[in-house]
Amino acid sequence: MNDSEYQNITVTIKKYLNLDLDFYKPNQMMRRLAGFVGRVGASNVDEFCSLIANDEDVREKVMNFMTINVTEFFRDTRHFDMLRSTVLPSILKQNPRPKIWSAGSSRGAEAYSVAMMLEEIAPGTKAQIFGSDLDKKIIAQAIAGGPYPDAEAKNIPASLRQKFMEQKPDGHYVNAEIRSKVKFKEQNLLTDVFDRGFDLIMCRNVVIYFSDEAKFSLNEKFSASLKPHGILFIGGTETILNPKEFGLERESAAFYRKTTAVNSASRAA
Repeated sequence: MNDSEYQNITVTIKKYLNLDLDFYKPNQMMRRLAGFVGRVGASNVDEFCSLIANDEDVREKVMNFMTINVTEFFRDTRHFDMLRSTVLPSILKQNPRPKIWSAGSSRGAEAYSVAMMLEEIAPGTKAQIFGSDLDKKIIAQAIAGGPYPDAEAKNIPASLRQKFMEQKPDGHYVNAEIRSKVKFKEQNLLTDVFDRGFDLIMCRNVVIYFSDEAKFSLNEKFSASLKPHGILFIGGTETILNPKEFGLERESAAFYRKTTAVNSASRAA
């Protein structure tokens, strides 16, 4: 795929999917798309763009491919253990009605994991838990609370599975009690305005293909949306290289706490 072909795809995807590839690393995205074009039956880029313009099923496949939509309950159990044992109890001491956001929540497993965990450690907590994703069909699945295949539900502790999950022929479902604790909405992290006043924001394994500029902007927006001393929870393989630049400090692997205003001196450097 050459630059001209990539530009053609970029324009087409922005027009029909409202997804701006300028926020993504171009070399990585070109490689990914070059291997994907044939998977929807296109023999070249022009045909691929024509399919996006005229075939709703292809548009759905492209959206799923671009937004990754990998989800799993209690993904990275070591970090969820830290969330359960340390992070959430600390948040609850500061605010018995915490405001929590799962950004890029896919089918909602992460947001529901936190809802289960809160009910386990502080039954009856009136938390505000939100999930958001770019893909409206994925959001519909999250609202429905399933179905989730065995592979995505495998890390749910047995005690929580018994209390909060239902087994049906087509997979695992979150029960009505936990579904009622989470609200989902469609949202573009790169372009939309964020709500404020969060005690905990989770954005995990979402930004892997984002450009450095897009990551910087996103970290600024997340920091602005956190309360003082609020926590940003990122993926286990991710890192924020200069957290002070965003008014954050590293608490432990994957967890950053908002401390102060943005460090203008470090930004100037």
